[in-house]
Amino acid sequence: MSRRAVAIVAFSALLAAAFAGAYAIAAAAAPDRDDAERVAAEGMRRTYAVAQLGAYADGLRYGLEQGVADGRYDGEQRGRAAGRAAVDTVLAKRNMPTGPPSPAIGTRLEGSGGVLVVGDSLEVGTSPYLDDHLSGVPLTVNAEGGYNSIQIFDLFQDSYDPAQSVIVFDAGTNDNPAYPEILASNLDKVAGIVGDRCLVVPTIHAPPVNGIDTTGKNRVVRSFAASHPSTEVPDWARAAAAHPELMQPDDLHPTPEGADYRAQLIARGVKACLARDPRFIGG
Repeated sequence: MSRRAVAIVAFSALLAAAFAGAYAIAAAAAPDRDDAERVAAEGMRRTYAVAQLGAYADGLRYGLEQGVADGRYDGEQRGRAAGRAAVDTVLAKRNMPTGPPSPAIGTRLEGSGGVLVVGDSLEVGTSPYLDDHLSGVPLTVNAEGGYNSIQIFDLFQDSYDPAQSVIVFDAGTNDNPAYPEILASNLDKVAGIVGDRCLVVPTIHAPPVNGIDTTGKNRVVRSFAASHPSTEVPDWARAAAAHPELMQPDDLHPTPEGADYRAQLIARGVKACLARDPRFIGG
């Protein structure tokens, strides 16, 4: 064999050895199944940590918003009562006539502490949670899905008992928003019957009907409360608008979590009513 042939063979062997060595190094450095599983597990852990942090942030934001809303409601109610009491005190010192009876603590409600709740499908969904938030308070509930304020007034007449001190009139959602005076008329009829009892009238949240929203009906609720001081107004309209996640896709009925939150709002109104009478403080 010539020198040239020997050189070619030697070079070929060296080149093959180099490629074999490179492949061996690359193969050794390539990730095996264990490496792949470790990478996947680490990715899952990081994804979970990010999701957990996001959920924590969302929960914190929701808790802060709910706390602000609850504090605003309680502050408005207490501020209104204290303001009326202060004005009446000044007027009394000057021998001037005071306004309507102040709802501050010390008022004696008629009845013996019972609570009547009448309403529509929203109250059907809300009332099962009321017992949890009104422990020890005698409750009577009469609610029917799809009822308007005229029909709910009939429920009120069917269930009203003089032993009741608080009436929750949860009505108006199914009224035609073009005619808010219907709700106003039924609220006035209830007020004319209950005497010195306390009313709880939630604001209304519902989708527009023929382009008309609930503004008129909520104006009726607030106007009624302004002229009847022994009225509490749980602001369901504000809560539903601030927390759309509490609503079902129809934007009318709350989810179970929303129904529980709605029950808490109504229960606060009931407790504020009962707290006006020293006999029921702590109820």
